[in-house]
Amino acid sequence: MANVRNNGRTISGPLAVMLAWVLPGLGHWVIGERARGLIFFVVMTVTFWGGIAVGGVRSTVTPKGNGAWIAAQLCMGPQALAALYMSHQQVEKARTLGKDAYKAPWPSSTIAVVYAGVAGLLNLLVIIDTLARAEARQASVLARSPPKKRRG
Repeated sequence: MANVRNNGRTISGPLAVMLAWVLPGLGHWVIGERARGLIFFVVMTVTFWGGIAVGGVRSTVTPKGNGAWIAAQLCMGPQALAALYMSHQQVEKARTLGKDAYKAPWPSSTIAVVYAGVAGLLNLLVIIDTLARAEARQASVLARSPPKKRRG
């Protein structure tokens, strides 16, 4: 198990990976790559919620209509779970009122699903990158310089 030293603290590789899933970019933030983590957070969060803004939460995050895309979207962590919950709430509210839940028309709904799914897949790559960087940092901490030759 890799441990990364950050400001006197030791962060394990798996913990950094879990933090990267909880909030995109947080894994990089805790291993000391703050600018990279901030960029990842902004890009993926805007892409995910931008997709939802285009197609609406009901059209974008729904397990029944979007097949494998929902698995990709769930790589965004709690944000995707919150969107899934909001989608479920909209369906239940519409059912209570005796209406059909709004579903976006064809091009916007498809674009929205792809945006949200791509954001999740990007976060999966960021999670893998977090683990690789945490392992590399641990290896550099453990590596020692070769012994010096004595002249004499």
